[in-house]
Amino acid sequence: MALITPTPPKQALDAVHSTFLELNRNRAFRSPALRGATGTLQLTEPHQVFTLGLTDLAAGKGLDAARPTGWRYLVQEGDKVLASAESVAMGAANEHVFSAFNEGGFVASSASAIRAVREAPEVEQGGFELRLLNVPGLYVLALWLHGAPGKGDLLVPLAPSPVETPAGRPVPAAILLKELADKAQAPIAAADRTGG
Repeated sequence: MALITPTPPKQALDAVHSTFLELNRNRAFRSPALRGATGTLQLTEPHQVFTLGLTDLAAGKGLDAARPTGWRYLVQEGDKVLASAESVAMGAANEHVFSAFNEGGFVASSASAIRAVREAPEVEQGGFELRLLNVPGLYVLALWLHGAPGKGDLLVPLAPSPVETPAGRPVPAAILLKELADKAQAPIAAADRTGG
């Protein structure tokens, strides 16, 4: 298999599954897309979420500085992706708890990007683990295709995206990280001027 979907730790899996099953049993979702679903819903494509801060980017730190912060699944009805379901790691013990169901642009672009990267020549050669990179200070989400030893990591910006690197296509991580590092300078400089 060219694209590897990792197995979440039991605690992260239980946190999302228990909430999902409880709400699904009574169709008690607040999300309009999930509430309006009439078919069978399932959780698919588990991937770990990592967060990368502006100061790390501005300092030229790479993906090694990204911190694991939770797990994310896509929620599907048949072949259609309706939402994502997420857990977050909390406290000193990194205990996983259910975080949220989300729908909208990032969910749709995640689904289409995952389909596209499965067919990308560089990914078809194998050995990439599916992850999600979150850069909240720049409002950027990207699929992170973590390469096996000897392979470089790839990033796929997700639309809507404020970056010039084209959304939905894998690029070497260094290309997007350079652009993000440049963009991180302005908010850090503004915070320094205002004492924030």
